[in-house]
Amino acid sequence: MISIILSTYNGEKYIKEQLDSIINQTYKNFELIIVDDFSQDTTVKILKNYLNQYKNIFLYENEKNIGYVKNFEKGVRFSKGDYIAFSDQDDYWYPEKLEILMNRIDEYDVAYCDSELVNENLEPKGKKMSTNHNLLSSSNPLNFIIKNCVSGHAMLFKKSLLENNFEFPELIPHDWWITFLASNRKGVFFVNKPLVKYRIHDNNCIGGNGHKKIKKEEKVKRHKNRIQQFLEVSRDKEKKVLKRILKSYETDSLINRFNRICVFLPNTLSIFAIPNKNIIKKYFYSCSMFFKVR
Repeated sequence: MISIILSTYNGEKYIKEQLDSIINQTYKNFELIIVDDFSQDTTVKILKNYLNQYKNIFLYENEKNIGYVKNFEKGVRFSKGDYIAFSDQDDYWYPEKLEILMNRIDEYDVAYCDSELVNENLEPKGKKMSTNHNLLSSSNPLNFIIKNCVSGHAMLFKKSLLENNFEFPELIPHDWWITFLASNRKGVFFVNKPLVKYRIHDNNCIGGNGHKKIKKEEKVKRHKNRIQQFLEVSRDKEKKVLKRILKSYETDSLINRFNRICVFLPNTLSIFAIPNKNIIKKYFYSCSMFFKVR
């Protein structure tokens, strides 16, 4: 069985279309766990109408806002399925999404698909997630230490992946964390086909105009925290690289900047596998780490 975890917060505008797309999946063996993060609009009222019609839909209401990462974590704790799929409240799933991902996950820990970018009316914008990023199949953790290409709304993963790392880090997006865990085990598999309509609008939690800008100091703190968290769950081979990166992040001294380039340059093609740039630009980007903490 698949447990679909749907996180909602003031989603009255789009939630019906997403619920209908989930209900109409060709793969029927699923439960839909909805965790509402203290919505103040009519979202909960809409959800309860569906709750009364379908026995495989379950609703949990937060008494205060806890944020989307912890909201998804809470949903996973309620799940009973062997596989888990995350759902945003404002997307639209193609009917065969779950069926195709289930057929492809096989020996991998994560299977994910491409997504079609659409406007708020679900009209195509002529782009996909893969337009600007290399969406790849991988079991190399270094591919995911600086950037993530596996979106939560597009992934299906085995629940067993979280047995020893159940709590999601607060400063790392939940989908990035799961992807990194998977890359240290059986890896991730990319299905080169859009199976989700990813809606772009001003209120997207990530990517919309409502996304809050983060100060430079906070960004550096998050980057250091991410590398530290990844280090703790990495295989021995990648630990050596992550330890060197983390040490180079400790201070902004010239020696640390030089050491940072010394670890990034030999691993350029692995660390920058996701950005859709040519090889020369990737090596140039490694050199630019002399001035950056990413």
